[in-house]
Amino acid sequence: MFTKISTAILLVALIAPVSEANNLTSTKKVNNKAVLDNVVLDEVVLDEALLKKASKDKSTFSTNKTAEQIAKLCFSSKWDKEALLLIAERGFAIENDSERNNLAKQLVNCLAVPDPKVRDDVAYFGLSKWLRAKELSVDSKHVIFTELIENFGKPIPDEHDVYQAFVALVLSEFARADRKSPYLSDKQRELLVAKSTEYMVNITDYRGFDEVVGWRHKVAHTADIFLQLALNPALKKEQLTRLLNAIGEKIIPHDVHFYTYGEAERLAKPLIYIFLQGQHNSDDWQNWLKRYITPVPFDDWQQVFSSQQGLARLHNARAFLTTIFVFIADSKNEQLIMLKPALINALDSLP
Repeated sequence: MFTKISTAILLVALIAPVSEANNLTSTKKVNNKAVLDNVVLDEVVLDEALLKKASKDKSTFSTNKTAEQIAKLCFSSKWDKEALLLIAERGFAIENDSERNNLAKQLVNCLAVPDPKVRDDVAYFGLSKWLRAKELSVDSKHVIFTELIENFGKPIPDEHDVYQAFVALVLSEFARADRKSPYLSDKQRELLVAKSTEYMVNITDYRGFDEVVGWRHKVAHTADIFLQLALNPALKKEQLTRLLNAIGEKIIPHDVHFYTYGEAERLAKPLIYIFLQGQHNSDDWQNWLKRYITPVPFDDWQQVFSSQQGLARLHNARAFLTTIFVFIADSKNEQLIMLKPALINALDSLP
């Protein structure tokens, strides 16, 4: 019985803020990276003024281009590859505010570069560093967010299929910045909820790390957006519920796929913080488990051992539920204590 697991072997005893809940950890270390429920994306529009800002300089941004064309905009006469790698080595220290903000807008295009030394070590880490240090202007944050959210989930041709995964990862940093110091409007925040849940549910590429192009990790990167949204007190219950449902759709992929790159942990964290918001009760949790932790299309869990599809479902369900148990096992938080009975029952139902 799962109830007899010794808490001495648990990796995490008590939920605490997840080291700034989106750790600025190197993607080189093999780590970080729709059912819309009554939302019509076309009805959620960006403020016209912000769209105009994003289109002021068509040479800087990447609308209606292929990933290869976007990647070419990563480099300029002043900021070629060598200069970008050098500024990264120097910790992205740029004293001139205008120069830093202009480079930030250029780096958005580097998210399409297949070389992880540019895409990860320069574009992602540079933007993340400046956002966390509050070194980008509100205007720049609006312009870059608008560019990212406009392209997020678009069918942009991408030979290496890295661009959308890193748009998601960088959007998680912009969501974090909004959580720490709000700058997005309610419409923009709703658009992020809508587009990220739609993107998550429609992911079919589950590749993680590749020794040539580095990370893709679409599920984990999108879950990082969810985590920042889950921590944001501005979200309403129905928005949090849509995040929960999108997480549920990806716990057990409909494709035959065994998660092996830490996806269970990345999906579990936003779910836990959603329940810590206190807007969902034990009935919501039990109904969610019944809806998503299921052997379907098999009649019961005992039948899953006859196929790869079944074994994948069992593997992913067990990994996710066990991860939640590890996180909340010794917590004294009432909201997390509320999750335990149904969670333990779900674990005990697995063979």
